[in-house]
Amino acid sequence: MPMKNHNPSGGRLRFASTWQRLLAMLVLAVFAGLIWLAWSGRYDREINAFAAWLERQYEALRR
Repeated sequence: MPMKNHNPSGGRLRFASTWQRLLAMLVLAVFAGLIWLAWSGRYDREINAFAAWLERQYEALRR
């Protein structure tokens, strides 16, 4: 006997909106990118470059 897709609360089943799905895919892509950088051995170099960029932006704002 097949199982029914039944919601005991009586209302319709609600799923994520399009924006929530897009945001979830973006978060997944960011994590996948970080894992790929760590796997390829370039994580430290990329993080150092990002930190240097942030420091330059901060110094530019302080002037």
